[in-house]
Amino acid sequence: QKFAMIEFGAVVVDKIGLYEKECYSTLIKPKRDAALAPLSKQSIRCNGITDRMLDKAPRFEDVADNIYRILHDRIWAGHNIVRFDNRRIEEEFKRIGKAPPVPKGVIDTYPLLRASFGAKRAGNLKMATLGHYFGLGAERHRALEDSRMNIEVLKNCATVLFLEQYAEQAMKESVEDSATLQPDEELDAKLLGLDFEDDAVEVGEKMKALKIGESTEQKKLNAAQIQLKDRLQKMMDSRTKVLLDYSGGKPGVRPIIPISWDRSNKFKALCVRSGIEKFYLLERVVGIHQETEEADRKSV
Repeated sequence: QKFAMIEFGAVVVDKIGLYEKECYSTLIKPKRDAALAPLSKQSIRCNGITDRMLDKAPRFEDVADNIYRILHDRIWAGHNIVRFDNRRIEEEFKRIGKAPPVPKGVIDTYPLLRASFGAKRAGNLKMATLGHYFGLGAERHRALEDSRMNIEVLKNCATVLFLEQYAEQAMKESVEDSATLQPDEELDAKLLGLDFEDDAVEVGEKMKALKIGESTEQKKLNAAQIQLKDRLQKMMDSRTKVLLDYSGGKPGVRPIIPISWDRSNKFKALCVRSGIEKFYLLERVVGIHQETEEADRKSV
């Protein structure tokens, strides 16, 4: 049997929180030769990709730079990727005479879960089985969807192992009411310039009064974010290209087209320069400007 890459998909996640930062996916038209037959019926039944869908798809050499950019010098994580996916990527790059991307590290979740999570919980530990086990739905066998399911499976496994390890210990601990300040309250008192060795009730009242100002300022920030969110929603509805002033990643102004909200404080947008969809946090948005506004601002 000869393998041919017909689709690529990858999701970049933040190392803290594992939330999605950007993604890239594309169908790939395989290079036909005497040894490569049309797609098998089994393959089409599995993922729904047909020869007709691939007719107008780009060839691997057309998207190789995008794949290299999103993979090189990053930690690669996936299910059974050491035995399959990584080899296919290396083969395709060698076929077009280019150096393949090199991972900073590799996390193969199949042997990892087999050693830590155990097959007794979820049968054969295939991605489809794990997806049903955690109620994530059926595996579609499409590159991007399976990458996202892989992330959620890993999160769910980690949660189960964490709860099993600490639940019994947590249940034994009891919370006792005390008239003294707790360690975290002592730290708050120091930061607010109070003497935590004073009477605990008195210090508590002072801390409550001082934090009113902090709460009011937080409401102002929320109001500003709500106003910004409303403006972004209008741009999503009209698919307007805007200039985003952002403090995360590489700080600076970049042209984007807002697409949709992922959750209340995170939105997806198309990066005009790279042609890749990325995710942005609302709290890191310094400002948004239409190109005419930016030109006027620079002339002033």
